[in-house]
Amino acid sequence: MTIQELAERLEQAGLPLAYGAFRSRQDPPFLCYQYEYDTIFYADNEPYWYAGHYQVELYTAAKDPDAEARVEAALSGLTWEKEEEYRSDQQVYEIRYEIEV
Repeated sequence: MTIQELAERLEQAGLPLAYGAFRSRQDPPFLCYQYEYDTIFYADNEPYWYAGHYQVELYTAAKDPDAEARVEAALSGLTWEKEEEYRSDQQVYEIRYEIEV
């Protein structure tokens, strides 16, 4: 999967979307996504398989199970891990999805 294909999937959630960060203030809910790192598997001292790790962040003003369900539907078929924290400095919930594609 390419980063463009990932962006197309995330657009299906119907939320404002940006790579890395928005250039201007954005009211929640919104999504940001970013490449984190690659995992390379080797066989016989040659690269055999690559996997890109991406982080998808959902920001909401209050706990929003509907927005989470929309993001998770867009990520359907992919393996992901989910974390949540309240960012008191920004007064938003940040739900992070770690995915490998």
